[in-house]
Amino acid sequence: MWDGSCQVYEIFSERELIRLKTRNPEALVLAHPECDENILRHSDHIGSTTSIIKFGKESKQQQFIIATEPGVIHQMEKESPHKTFIPLPTNDGCACNECPHMRLNTLEKMEPEITLTEEVRLKALVPLEKMLVLS
Repeated sequence: MWDGSCQVYEIFSERELIRLKTRNPEALVLAHPECDENILRHSDHIGSTTSIIKFGKESKQQQFIIATEPGVIHQMEKESPHKTFIPLPTNDGCACNECPHMRLNTLEKMEPEITLTEEVRLKALVPLEKMLVLS
């Protein structure tokens, strides 16, 4: 496997996280697992995009510090408008760290295409659906 990463998660500021936690002691920290370890060690919940959104929606807590992309925060605000979602700033101080590549991906651009027989597709669908239920 390629040991890749996304720049969005590499530039969050631990100093800003500590500052935000001090100013918002009731806020829970929700982080994407691609964040650096210095951010993850302060987190109350580490999960995928879906997991972060679900946790924020289902939690009784009203304030959250979010260490992921701003688009996720937008979705959280739509689903829970009565709650406060505080974006974690970067080392440069802005909370504007959108991935310049993610929105460029489309199904049409993905190569190589993998073609499966219907029998194999149905077998593969079972663990994928279980994974989605768990997330």
